[in-house]
Amino acid sequence: MSRVIIHRRAAKYVRKLPNPQKDRVKTLLKQLQHEPLMQPQVRQMAGDWAGYYRIRLGNIRIIFWYDNESDTVYVDYIGARGDIYKSGG
Repeated sequence: MSRVIIHRRAAKYVRKLPNPQKDRVKTLLKQLQHEPLMQPQVRQMAGDWAGYYRIRLGNIRIIFWYDNESDTVYVDYIGARGDIYKSGG
């Protein structure tokens, strides 16, 4: 089972979500513990975001990277589709 580490800015965004969306995000994050790259909704990113993966959940995007050696998922960004890709990469 993989360890999931959520960045402070991502956790802050989740705390501000309405409860139904918050529950969906938390469920997805729990699913990442089991075979994180084999989840059907996970897509590899390209360009400036090479090395990252994303999950689309309606208008919300969850962007993470996976460290195979330590079996750890690092969730760096969670946010609205229009804003998330401006954050970094």
